[in-house]
Amino acid sequence: MQESHINQLLVFHRPKDLAGHGMASDREAQLVQHGFFLDTCLRQLAIIDAPHAPEYLAARVCADDPRIECYHGTAAYSFLLKTATGLNSSIPGETNILGQFKQAWSRWREQAAPEQVRRLHAPMHRLFSDSRKIRQNYLQGIGGNSYGTLVRKILAPAADSQLLFVGAGKLAHSMMPLFGAFDLAIWNHQPMKITIPKLARFFPAASAREAAQWATHVVITTPAEPDNDQLWAKLTDTRKQHVVHLGRRRAEPGIWSNRANYYDLDDVFDLRSQQSSLRTLQICRAQQACAQLAVINDGATSTIAQRSALA
Repeated sequence: MQESHINQLLVFHRPKDLAGHGMASDREAQLVQHGFFLDTCLRQLAIIDAPHAPEYLAARVCADDPRIECYHGTAAYSFLLKTATGLNSSIPGETNILGQFKQAWSRWREQAAPEQVRRLHAPMHRLFSDSRKIRQNYLQGIGGNSYGTLVRKILAPAADSQLLFVGAGKLAHSMMPLFGAFDLAIWNHQPMKITIPKLARFFPAASAREAAQWATHVVITTPAEPDNDQLWAKLTDTRKQHVVHLGRRRAEPGIWSNRANYYDLDDVFDLRSQQSSLRTLQICRAQQACAQLAVINDGATSTIAQRSALA
């Protein structure tokens, strides 16, 4: 089995502020030049093969921004594993971040230099494999429906409500089973990549207005994107739909400001902080398992015996 070179990883992490701002553009450009860069609505994260990065990189990137965190070797892999499994998320154990990791990695491989891809292939492959193991062994039932559970409490739909999911990705797919008692529909800007749940309607891209007129509640599962947001803000502006946008933060300026019956990620996080139902023991065990796997994989080939000890 190929070594995963965990001890050679260099990771930079910058949590975004409430307005969605991350690191300065020149710092971002430096990191993009040297490795894989992930940019979500909540964080920016760069993964770099340390031996092939300039020695001054960490000092220069972190010099003017104390909010940029730097991790190396085992600590870097442990941080990545906790992040990919959702343990570092505002909703501990949520599943959306792993899908974002995989999609961004796939896009980056297609455009990055082959040598850069080769250097990071083994640790990233190990990261995705270990993330699945952590989720299967410690986080079953915690993260998959966390967003759906909280969104349902925020919306409090009546029995005759008609719920429209904007976007057909994994987040929407993981949430829809919790709304099975209601009339459901999906609108997507491109052909579907998932199986439509039984009895759910599908509105194609050209039928956005029809979809908005049909819905009493709208759950936007796509990232903040100007054209898409403009479309749905306009379509829901004259009606009384309840809208939850899972790709935006409260402090972001724009067309959703001061909208009645509008909720965003911060409303979801606020509700989560008021809940005591998350299983703290499972979260703690999963965090410990992430740290253990980082040590096991530190510059050595993992064995089946070593890894099964975490099961």
